[in-house]
Amino acid sequence: MKKKLLMIILDGASGLPAKSLGGKTPLEAARTPFLDRVAISSKAGVMNVIAKGIAPQSDAAAFALLGNNPFRIPARGVTEAVGAELEFKNGELALRCNFAQVHGGVIKNVRIPKLHHFTGRRIEKVINEGVNLNVPFTFKFTIGYRAVLVLHGKDLSDKVTNTHPGYVRERIGGELVSVAKHLKGLKKIKEAKPLIKDAHYSAELINDFSRQAHEALKKAAIKDPKGGVINYILCRDAGNNKPEFTSFYSKYKLLFGLVAEMPVELGIARMLKLEIIKPKNTYQKTAHCIIKELPDFDGLYIHLKGPDKYGHLGDAVGKKKAIEKIDKEFMSVMLKHINPREHLLCVTSDHSTPAVYGSHSSHPVPLLITSGMPDGVKRFTEKECAKGSIKGLVGRELMNELVKRL
Repeated sequence: MKKKLLMIILDGASGLPAKSLGGKTPLEAARTPFLDRVAISSKAGVMNVIAKGIAPQSDAAAFALLGNNPFRIPARGVTEAVGAELEFKNGELALRCNFAQVHGGVIKNVRIPKLHHFTGRRIEKVINEGVNLNVPFTFKFTIGYRAVLVLHGKDLSDKVTNTHPGYVRERIGGELVSVAKHLKGLKKIKEAKPLIKDAHYSAELINDFSRQAHEALKKAAIKDPKGGVINYILCRDAGNNKPEFTSFYSKYKLLFGLVAEMPVELGIARMLKLEIIKPKNTYQKTAHCIIKELPDFDGLYIHLKGPDKYGHLGDAVGKKKAIEKIDKEFMSVMLKHINPREHLLCVTSDHSTPAVYGSHSSHPVPLLITSGMPDGVKRFTEKECAKGSIKGLVGRELMNELVKRL
C-alpha cells in the first residue's frame, strides 16, 4: 500500500535574522516542539523554489511545488481570474490588483491590512460604476486588499510593465516573468509601459483605468481601519492566455487535494484539476477537517497562511508568533494522526519573506521529508536544514522526489 502524501507549506515562513529577535530568524526564535519532532525524523535540506537568485511569486512557487515548470505558467492575473471564477477568454487581459494609498504622487501603502470584506465590496462597486473604458471590463474584489481586473477586449497584448512597484517583469529563460523586488525609499506612481510595439493599446487601457479609478476613489473617500483613504489601484502581472495543463492525476496517478482559500491557489487548483478543500477559521479546525477528508485522497497540498503577512509588514516578532501558532494549533493535531508507516510528510515554505525586506526574497527555503533514515537535524530552520543530505533540489523537482518515496 502506498503512503499518503501530506505537503505542508508554511507561507513565507523562511526569512533572515532580525534585531528584534536577537539576531535570529523567526523560525529560529519560534518555539516549535511539533515541527522539531518532524525534523528529527526527516531528511532535510534547503531548496530554491524557482531558481537561484529569483524571488518567487506565490503563483510560480505553488505551480513549481506541484511539479510544473514555473517559467511555463499563465500570468498571475489569469490565475487569479480563474481562482475568482471570472469569465476570461484568450485574447482578453487579466491583471492582479492591490488596493493602495497614494499621496502627492508617492505610494504610501501597497497593501491595506485588516480590510473588512464589506469595504472591499464597496471599492468594487465604486470602480465598476465610476470607471468607463473603451472596452468592457470586470473588476472584482477577492479577499483582503486584493482584486482582479479583466479587460474584455480582443487580441490585447500582455507585454506591459506593472504599475505595482514591488514586482518587475523580466525576461528569464526566454519567458516574461514577474519577480518580487525589495522596495527601498520613495515608491512613486508608475504608469504601465509597453514592452513591445503592439502593447501600446494595452498600456493605455491600464493607465486609463488607473486614472479613472483614482478619481472615483478620491470622491468616495473610503477609509481603511486606521483612517487612511484608499485611493488607488495598483495593477500587475497582466496575462492574455490560459494554457491547458495536464491534470495532476494524469501526471502522477494520485488523487490530490489542495487546502487553500486565496484566489491564486484556487486558480491553480482549478487549472490542475485538483480537488479544493476550504480551510476553516482556525488552524485547529482546519487540521481536524484535513484528518476527516484524508481517507478520500492519495495526498494533500496544504497551504497555511500567517507568517507571510507579518513578513510583508516588517514585523519579525509577529512572524515568530504566527509560526508558533501554526505549530501549537495545527501541527500538534496533525501529528496525533500521522503514522510514519502510512503517511509521507513534507514541510517547507513557498518562499522567504524576510521582515527586514518586507517582501519576498530569493533566499532558499528549508525542507523536511520524513524518512526511516533521518539526517539528524533537530529543528525546522534555515541553518539546521542546510545541514541535511538533500542538496541542489529546486521546487519543480520536489514532487517527483516525493512520489518516489511513497
